[in-house]
Amino acid sequence: MNKTKAIILLFLGVMIINTGCESNAVRREEAFTQHTEWSEHDKKLIADSMINYGMTKEQVRAAWGQPCGECLGTKKYDSGVESWEYQTQVVFFNKEGKVTRWVER
Repeated sequence: MNKTKAIILLFLGVMIINTGCESNAVRREEAFTQHTEWSEHDKKLIADSMINYGMTKEQVRAAWGQPCGECLGTKKYDSGVESWEYQTQVVFFNKEGKVTRWVER
């Protein structure tokens, strides 16, 4: 393969990766636009990558992104509790989909 083709393939690969994954800032701004009902306090926490008791799943996703695909992901328990696993944390939601707690993995 000549040098020009290698450079073009590298460029295309970078473009595919960059367009396939959104940044944290983009994800958060899109969430803020879609959820104008969120309080300024919650928006500040989300912008700082923080979560709080009572936050919704959408707010957690805006703050921390999708649950870890390489981990166990999400689990539902008989009690109706659901957990989302992240690289360093596990978040627990009640039946209404609100954060009840989070713990280190």
